Amino acid sequence: MRGIATVTPNPALDLTTRLGVLTPGLVNRVREAQEDPGGKGINVAAFLASQGAGVPVLATGWLGEMNAAGFRSFLAMGGIVDRFLSVPGATRTNVKIIEDDERVTDLNFPGFAVDGARENALADAVRSIAAEVGWVALCGSLPKGASPDLHARLLREVRQAGARVLLDASGAPFAAALAEGPDCIKPNGEELGELLGERIAGVADAAGAAGRMQARGVGTVIVSLGADGAVFADGGRRVHAVGRPQVLRSTVGAGDAMVAGWLMGVLRGLDLVARARLATAFSLGALSTLGPRLPDAAEIAALAGKVQVEVLPDAT
Repeated sequence: MRGIATVTPNPALDLTTRLGVLTPGLVNRVREAQEDPGGKGINVAAFLASQGAGVPVLATGWLGEMNAAGFRSFLAMGGIVDRFLSVPGATRTNVKIIEDDERVTDLNFPGFAVDGARENALADAVRSIAAEVGWVALCGSLPKGASPDLHARLLREVRQAGARVLLDASGAPFAAALAEGPDCIKPNGEELGELLGERIAGVADAAGAAGRMQARGVGTVIVSLGADGAVFADGGRRVHAVGRPQVLRSTVGAGDAMVAGWLMGVLRGLDLVARARLATAFSLGALSTLGPRLPDAAEIAALAGKVQVEVLPDAT
């Protein structure tokens, strides 16, 4: 199987904390804390590599020189091929405060900045890496100084190198890249509703919105709906997959795990129902952990067996 590459232009050092209730203005005592290299693409790469499926996993993007060592060590320990480019400054820190009712508060700090020369270097790196793999996942936000159309530019580089593209971003960079017709996108319901100027309130809304995105030239649309699972639209077919985690520790990274599971299913040649089942199992596995890690492959397979998949009416 050809490998998978992920691109993370704006990674982060994720400090995930747990406490009972966050009370602003008072001293809050953290019960549990964990620090992990993160960012959507790094998470996707880590989830894929953790399953030991023999699929090469490569990762690129930018890392600030001041705190790159921890990221590079994490990638090496996970068996991920490190193609990140160093830039002056520090990679940002994100603090995630998770309360017992699963409400998450994010404190996202500023990080490094890039310029046109750095963008050119990343475009060269993405073109090179795309020639080695079957799929490239363009993931997450952009750092200060980056052009809003950077994902669109990188998508074109991937296509020219002969690989396929999964886009998982939001806001203006997401909208700009959609014009290039990515092979797959994975917005959540809120992100897709914002893009289309409508409210996505459930499975039927998500299926309809997915069809409208496909009419714009997107091949596959995955709409994650939190506890209501996700809608997967591929060609004219639609399915809804949902499952319940055995243990719920954190919702952070569950969407990135779904991306990883979907890509793994594609590389294994699974049909739509089986891909949706595997992607949902990856997401459920992430809910039981803190940080970019999954249970072992046997437990993921067990979770997949418990995922309920409903075939929805085909697109007309």
